[in-house]
Amino acid sequence: MKHPIVRLLMQLGAVFLFLFAYLPLLVLSFYNHPSAADDYCFADTAIKHGFWQAQIFYYDGWTGRYFSNFLVHGTPLVWGWYDGFRLIPLLAVTGLLASVYSLLSELLRGQSKQTLILSTAILFFISIVSLQSSVEAFFWTAAVASYTVPTALTFYLIAVIIRWYRLRDGLIKSLTVVWAGFLVFAIVGSSETNLIVLVLFLLAIVGYRLLFQQKLDWFPGILIIVSFISSWLLFRAEGNAVRMGGNPHGGEFINSLVSSLGWLGMSFGMWLVKTPVIPLSILYVPLALRLLRPGSPVRYLFQVPAGVVTLVYVGLLGALIFPSYYGIGLPPAFRTMNVFYYFALYGWFYVLTTWIYFANRQSWQVERFTVPVGVPVLMVIWVGVAIWFSQPLKLMYNDLLRGHASAFNREMNERHERLLQPGKEVKLKPLSVQPPSLFVDDIKEDPEYLWNRCQAGYYGHQKLILE
Repeated sequence: MKHPIVRLLMQLGAVFLFLFAYLPLLVLSFYNHPSAADDYCFADTAIKHGFWQAQIFYYDGWTGRYFSNFLVHGTPLVWGWYDGFRLIPLLAVTGLLASVYSLLSELLRGQSKQTLILSTAILFFISIVSLQSSVEAFFWTAAVASYTVPTALTFYLIAVIIRWYRLRDGLIKSLTVVWAGFLVFAIVGSSETNLIVLVLFLLAIVGYRLLFQQKLDWFPGILIIVSFISSWLLFRAEGNAVRMGGNPHGGEFINSLVSSLGWLGMSFGMWLVKTPVIPLSILYVPLALRLLRPGSPVRYLFQVPAGVVTLVYVGLLGALIFPSYYGIGLPPAFRTMNVFYYFALYGWFYVLTTWIYFANRQSWQVERFTVPVGVPVLMVIWVGVAIWFSQPLKLMYNDLLRGHASAFNREMNERHERLLQPGKEVKLKPLSVQPPSLFVDDIKEDPEYLWNRCQAGYYGHQKLILE
């Protein structure tokens, strides 16, 4: 890809793909509304009982996710700022982008700013293509707090860890340890899914340093201790037993392990086919070779046994799936698979780089690699097919272009104005449109249903009746 025109076209293509994935999320965020599913329950509990008492209620009665509970009980609804929910998707997307950029700025240190920006852009596009549910990734606040936030914090934490090793001894380095400890505390307290990945990742660092470098690394060791204490805080919550105890299929270890491996193989294989990861990997090889050159400031990050890294990679992905089967006896929810594909994507290129380093050490003359002429064309075709079959992109553009999002926004605004009117009982019309990129669930015909009671309580009514 040394020809300047080809390089320019590839750069413009990366920018286009980023905007193609980012702009619908940006526009749809202005149509976002609080969901009847959970949002009003969190807000009503916090308003009636106080912010901190609400944490205790949910910690003891439903889940030990203390940090995500902290977030969802402080949403704009609690402040009386209804339109503030339009900012949540924008903040979630921006936060995820910023964390990815932070991570890549460490992994690609020494490369040009243009390379860093374009790498972030193309990886973000692939992330959106492979999403299982855009509404659970960016628009439904409960899922954002428990899955997207800890995922973004995990990427950022990895960047902080890498940065710590190159800081000079002093106050900044000491404060970075404290900051990293807080990030571990927040990640563990947001999601069991990210908890498992984080703990295994930290153990992998300590294990590698101990077994291959004969060094006892105290920094990740401290973070492991913090993660264990945080995990204890999460799992000791009585609410976890309440939430998990209702499913008789949970707790079957062997069946859960077998089912997890099957789901892992199927999901990973489909991901390789439905996203342009394979042609992109070929285009990535020249960049990987630059990262591995003698004198590269990040070369040491990839000088690890490729086989061991691959096993850790597969193990981490399996760990994302296993809790769903073991906890409730069912395949992972879409929001869990969103996280799965995030880590699959970024881990894939790290593993690939370690194998390229291994090939160099074996004198396989990989350093002479040139991208075959047909690969950029293959990339374009594969990207087109990926876009065509991408469910989240289809749903987002369909909701925008067919007016479903604007109709939903109008009806939800009208419903909000109706709910602001005084009255013991309020009758509401069903929504005529339920755009899947924005809508999770609605109140029910039964006025005693939990979501009806929560929303009624928030607005000061006794009952909500869906006509």
